[in-house]
Amino acid sequence: MKKLLVATLFAATASTAFAAETGNYVFGNVGISANQWTLKDGAANRAGVSDRKVNDDDATSGMVEIGVGQRINDNFAVEGSYLRHGDATGLNGAGSLDYDTFRVAALGIIPVTQQFEVYGKVSANHIRSKFNSGSAALASSKDSSFGMGLGVGAAYHLDKNLSARVEYEGIGNIGHKDITDTAPVGALKVGLGYRF
Repeated sequence: MKKLLVATLFAATASTAFAAETGNYVFGNVGISANQWTLKDGAANRAGVSDRKVNDDDATSGMVEIGVGQRINDNFAVEGSYLRHGDATGLNGAGSLDYDTFRVAALGIIPVTQQFEVYGKVSANHIRSKFNSGSAALASSKDSSFGMGLGVGAAYHLDKNLSARVEYEGIGNIGHKDITDTAPVGALKVGLGYRF
């Protein structure tokens, strides 16, 4: 009888824990983004820049992301967020490039324990870029593009409402009209989530 009671209480507790996973949440992330731009031939020639490649290694900058999500069930969630990249990337004397991203994403989640889970992420990204000219031969301009991204992450639930998360994502291929060729952009992020 005691064993049956203990088993029943354990099952009820587990059921409550899983049910608490569903619902709406907000999250915030900070991290670094990496990219590698190459100036288009025409832009480089007009600006008198001989080295078209902006940097030998991936340029990194700080970034911040805020968003909302909904946990549909134990294994699926959807999110919407705004990601702001940090300092503009210098383009070898031609000017600088700044960008931000509006995003929607679907998460496939695998709970490892009641507190820890890993997930994969597919995102659609609307990327806005702004070129600030540093040359009289080039005009400043704005552009936007669409990119698909993939990512992986993990979350640890500190209590029934608060969780810590870490993830790496590809944001997509980004380019600015007449100025840069397209290049992949990635982000490594850590943050917190709060479930209502």
